[in-house]
Amino acid sequence: MELKYDYWTGNFSYVKTSLIRSIQRYAYLYDNVKIGITSNPDARKSKHKSSGQGWKKMIVKYETSSVRYINEMEKILIDHHWEIVSNIRGGGGGPNGNAPYYLYVLVK
Repeated sequence: MELKYDYWTGNFSYVKTSLIRSIQRYAYLYDNVKIGITSNPDARKSKHKSSGQGWKKMIVKYETSSVRYINEMEKILIDHHWEIVSNIRGGGGGPNGNAPYYLYVLVK
């Protein structure tokens, strides 16, 4: 599985708008899209790779030092794209570990 860093930092509202458009684009290009958060992209990629679910790429899309912002962004994006993502729940599990925190998209 490929791990790609293509992420934004900065103003929450601006980043949110950009991420909404970005996820819609992934849903257009790929059959399956999932949104998640982590504090360790390499370790999280390894877990997804070993899950046997066939994810092709993990793309890191957002970085923040705020656990509140990462949780809020995940929930907003999953809720906004509920019909097109394969998330089982609306987020809110929180990342394990220390900042920085990352929001990522899985595609296959």
